[in-house]
Order: sequence, then structure tokens, then C-alpha cells
Amino acid sequence: MPAETDTLDPHATGGWGTYQITYQIFEGLVKEDLTKPNAATPPIVPGLATSWDISDDGLVYTFHLRQGVKFHDGTPFDAAAVKFNFDRFWNESSPDFYKKAKAFVIAYTKWIRSVDVIDPMTVKITLTAPNYQWLRQGLQSYGQPLMVSPASVKQFGNEGVALHPVGTGPFRFVQRDQGVKTVIERNDAYWGAKAKLDRVIFRPLQDPATRVNALENDEVQMITTPPWDEIERLTGEGFVLSTNNNAPYINYMHLNFKNPALQDVRVRKAINMAIDRAGITKEIMHGTGRPEGGMLSPGTDAYDPQFKGSAYDPEGAKKLLAEAGVKDLKLVFELPQYGTGELVETWIQRDLKKVGIDVELRKYEWVTYLGKWAGGMSPDVAMNEIGWGMSTPAWIGVVSRCDSAPPGGINSGYYCNPEVDKLLDQAIVTRDPAAAKDIYQKVNRIITDDAAFVPIDDDLEPILLSSKVKGFVNPPEDWFDLSTVSVE
Repeated sequence: MPAETDTLDPHATGGWGTYQITYQIFEGLVKEDLTKPNAATPPIVPGLATSWDISDDGLVYTFHLRQGVKFHDGTPFDAAAVKFNFDRFWNESSPDFYKKAKAFVIAYTKWIRSVDVIDPMTVKITLTAPNYQWLRQGLQSYGQPLMVSPASVKQFGNEGVALHPVGTGPFRFVQRDQGVKTVIERNDAYWGAKAKLDRVIFRPLQDPATRVNALENDEVQMITTPPWDEIERLTGEGFVLSTNNNAPYINYMHLNFKNPALQDVRVRKAINMAIDRAGITKEIMHGTGRPEGGMLSPGTDAYDPQFKGSAYDPEGAKKLLAEAGVKDLKLVFELPQYGTGELVETWIQRDLKKVGIDVELRKYEWVTYLGKWAGGMSPDVAMNEIGWGMSTPAWIGVVSRCDSAPPGGINSGYYCNPEVDKLLDQAIVTRDPAAAKDIYQKVNRIITDDAAFVPIDDDLEPILLSSKVKGFVNPPEDWFDLSTVSVE
């Protein structure tokens, strides 16, 4: 792994690396089947609910829970446990509410009116309005509505879940040595098919060369975010490159609408036009990413392959800056410190310098950075960067709606356009997929015209594996299911 996990609490995390661990430990009422090779979008299948009914008006979801499931601490999973978890990350009037989780799960919970226990194995969730992407949003929200043992929360406290994660999944937590390793082992009491591996060790290795050496020396059998310039050599030595052409992730920059220098849309457009995305994906990423000019990736069903967004035009960028009366512009760019990704930011810094914008790079260790990103930029910061997305196009609202701005959400740059919000409200209640697709594409065009973000590339999620690893599927997500994996 290229960075340490921020926490092992699935309700209060925003790191995709964290999900690569928590997905093995925890489960939700429904889940995406991540074991289907080449799936354009992972199918939603039963998890801790064996089935669910949706009312004709789209407001009421009734979940029928799986019998006989136990948390890793031996306590039973039932409707009371579901209610406890929803109270923890959603119900502000409950004594079990955990304030820290609110912003992480809000894309999912903002739609909830009530959660009711019907009987010991049935739960009814009522929404405030129809949302035909709601189940998918929950599976891909920044924090995820996975089921944590109520007994463990009461034993260790809300903050203690970060170090004592207790779920129902195919693996159970063993040990976390901060900055060194996190260890999980097979849950032999799992309700479903048992995991093939006895144990999995996750090691945070920030330095790319260290990750490569660990792979070559068989100290690890898999590395995520491999250094792009080493991929060709390593595959030539017999290591296996796994990518996914349908990954719904975009590497992009938030532009800060509270920064005085970015109030003029011409300045924001100039920043977009100054960046050579094709050069980045070819020269730095070596083909493991595709240039992207919009905020809907090929991993969503609303993607428009004809939409080009901002084209590389440094002379046009200079012209816009001159029209805006901007000279000697100096901007602060916040970013995480994790090796290969820094090469992209340095390239961006160079491109912006060419059009007359001096950029100061402020780098932070990943966990620290994630907190700053989720908390929103201070006015002195002009931009930050992140890489994520969802296979539902409703994701675009998570980062662009007015009410998604911090502290209640993760619209880190405070972009706000009421027209966008109105269209997103229409899209989410639209049953016709084609009509919803048209609305999301219109939102993407408006956001691009506003130059609210700086999309860079669609990430193909490269992962390098030892040839001894069998059964691994690289799904169109940034996390994966290790229960089907074995090592020869």
C-alpha cells in the first residue's frame, strides 16, 4: 500500500486504501459482487440482507436480514444491530450518534427519513424522496454503511473502533501496528464461502522503490499504485499487471471558490487549459490513465465519450489571464505525499508556470492530508487534489452540490451553483435511465463551463501481482474482494 490507513472505522473514513482492508472485515445489507471479471458495473447482490422490497413510490425499503450471522466477537447480527449502526452514523437525536461519521456518510444518509425495526430480522428504511441510485450510493459513499458490532462500540467507544474493528466479514481483524502493518485472518465462522487465505498482511510502504523491492524479494505479493515507470520492467520479469478499463475514478483538482484569486472564471478556465493531460498520461503514467476533461468517467453509465471538456491550450490560457488583468499570480496547491502521484503535481506546477502562474506545492502525509481535504480548503489555498469517484453518476453531486460543502460534506472547494443543485435533484428522482443520463451530462457541461474542477485523468487502477497469486479480480472500484484469492 502507498500510504497508511486513516482509520479502520468504516463509518468515519474516506481513504480508498482503508476500504481495501475494511471491505474484508465488514459487510453491509447489500454489497457489490467484486468477483466478476470485466464487469462494467459490479452487480448489487444480497449481503447481510437476503432480500429487500422497494415500495412503488420509491420511498420505503424493507430489508429481510440473513439468519444465523454473528459478528466476530460472537454477538448476533439482527435488526437491533442494524438500527444501532444507522443511529451511529445518521441519527443525530440518538445517544449512539457519532458526529465524526456524519460528513463521511452524508451522500447516503441525507435521504433517510426514518429507520424502523419491524421484527428481529426485518428493518424498514423510509426516504425523504425517491432516489433510484440510493443503494449504489451507499456502497460507494465516502464513508460506508457497513455493520459494526454494537457490543464492540460499547466496549471500546466510538474512537476505539478505529483500532478494534469488529464486523461480520470473511476476514477478522488481528493486529494493527501503526505505520508498519495491519493483519487480518480468515473468519472460520463466516456465514458464506470461507476465504482461501489464512492471513493477509497490509504494509504501508510510501516510497515507490521500497514497494518494488518488497515485491521483487517476495516480501509482498501485491502492490497497489505501482510506480508507473517500473511497470514494463516488472511485467517483463514475470510479475502480473492488473488494470480495469471501467474503473469509475478520476484524478482531479478542486479549485477553491473562497480563494480571492479564483473568483474570475477566466482564471479558473486558464488553469484548466494550461495542463497537458495527454502528456501526463503518456509520459508519467505510461498508459495506466486516460486524459479526462470532465467529471464523469467511463465507469459511469452517464459518460459521454464525445465530451472533451477543457482542451490543452497554453496560449489560450495566457490570453484569458491577460483579459482578466492577472499578472504574477501565485497560488498554493495542497497535495498528499505518496511518491508517484507527486510526479503529476510537479508536471502541473511546470505547466502552470509556463502560462505565468507560480504554484507552491504543500505536501502532507496521507492521513493528515485526507483530513485537510475533507475539511475544506482555507482561503489562502487555491487548489488541492484527490482521486476517486463512483460508478453511479450521482457521485457528481457529492463533490459539487452547495449543501455538500464542508463541514457537512466533501465539496472541498465550496463550489455552489443552484442550477446544478436543481438538476441533480431532478436526476436522482428520474426513473428513466436515459433521461437521467441526459441530466447528468448537462450537469457535467455546466460544471465544466464554471471551471469548478480540474479533471486530469481516468485511472485504470494498476496493481502489480506476483505470478503466485491466483483468483484476484481487479473490479471497477478502488477496493477488492480478497476472499477468492490464493497464493501458490
